[in-house]
Amino acid sequence: MTYDDMQLEPVPESRLYSHESEYAVIGSMIKQPDLIDELSANLERNDFHHPACAEVFEVVLACHRRSIPVDIVTIAEARPSLADGQRMLAVAATMMENTPSTANAAVYAREVRRRAVARRVVMAAQSMIESLQDGEALDEVLARGQQAWLSLEAEGMDTSRRYRFVGEILPEAIDTVDSRFNRQSILGYDTGLPSLDHYVTLSPGRMIVIAGAPGSGKTTLGLGLAERVAVHHKVTSLVFSFEMEDDELVYRSIASVGQVPLKHLTEGHSMTDDDWPRMTAAVQKLMDAPLALCDDASLTMKDIRQIGRTVKRAHGLGAVVLDYIGLIPGEGSGSRYEQVSAISKALKRLAKELGVPFIVLAQLNRAPNARGNKRPTKSDLRDSGQIEADADVVVLVHRDDESDAGKAGVTELIVDKNRHGPKGSCYVQHQGAFHRFAELQAGYHFEEDEHEESGRPFAGRSYGKGRASA
Repeated sequence: MTYDDMQLEPVPESRLYSHESEYAVIGSMIKQPDLIDELSANLERNDFHHPACAEVFEVVLACHRRSIPVDIVTIAEARPSLADGQRMLAVAATMMENTPSTANAAVYAREVRRRAVARRVVMAAQSMIESLQDGEALDEVLARGQQAWLSLEAEGMDTSRRYRFVGEILPEAIDTVDSRFNRQSILGYDTGLPSLDHYVTLSPGRMIVIAGAPGSGKTTLGLGLAERVAVHHKVTSLVFSFEMEDDELVYRSIASVGQVPLKHLTEGHSMTDDDWPRMTAAVQKLMDAPLALCDDASLTMKDIRQIGRTVKRAHGLGAVVLDYIGLIPGEGSGSRYEQVSAISKALKRLAKELGVPFIVLAQLNRAPNARGNKRPTKSDLRDSGQIEADADVVVLVHRDDESDAGKAGVTELIVDKNRHGPKGSCYVQHQGAFHRFAELQAGYHFEEDEHEESGRPFAGRSYGKGRASA
């Protein structure tokens, strides 16, 4: 259908309001006052289309809040007449007479709310049309419209009951345990690094923070997790990069998946006979993998939320990677600390809403440089302490590049916070040429010069076996 084919017809009144439902909600409140809290939890005066219903609703709530017993007499005493001159006693009696059953009160309230949201949709659409007719800039109209839709989407959710009893949840929990035991459901996705899997699972709704010094490989690890979910598990991964262009990320993915030196890919003329078949195989794997990249560095949390919802609705979603939190533009006039704190809280909420792991990359402050072993802790996270508070898991990427082991790529992954599992550390190998991490061989030992390296954290260690702590 084109614009010229459109014939805008008025929305049927039955879609926009139901005076019968409005009468029944008020009547139920007067007949059975113990329903007032439940019915009013998701309703407000403006949700009622009929003026008399809106006014009586307001009086009922006012009496209830003042601990005045609600019945037809008390509300009539509180306001004898309505604004249009009708007697409260007569109007309330009519509403009670037109209430079929208080047992269906929640259904009536839901219908009132749904139609109220429908009216607001029409008003928002009309406002956008009028703005375009008045010559307002398209970008401004779209931005305001998007905000309106997000608000209306939230309003349209049924939040009349926001709690559940343990007895309601237990059967689902036991079924989940049984399904996991029989491998019929997924607890989460593995990381592709068995030594890290001992501590971390990419579980739904979790916020996993990966932090490290510049050049430590935090982006490599984050992108590798996205590739693991998309390439191995065939589930959509969404990567937001605020630092690199999408073609740079694609080159890195080819290098990682195909084990082709990134330098050869970017230079072209360095490609060897062995590189070409590896590149071809990697390209085929990535073509079949649902890996989505977004390199718009101007995205705000509002944009991230909208894109995440859109991708999940259209393609399903297994994991989200953000590189990195310190580059996400803030909203409002607060300090950068306050902005990053708000962003961190919003990411945690969005992970829970979308039901997927959010892998959030972060930077460290300079505190580790002042320590003898330069080993970071979760308190070294830069920009805001809220990141540590919101994270379910904090993984710190640490490599001593001055040691022989570090020069060979031996990297410590420190799980310094784990809300749902053990803390500890493991050693993996950073294969810098391929921009990937891989397992070390079990018992791998790197000899250091005892005199020069005895003070370093990587000296004389056997790698490939993690150290766990409670």
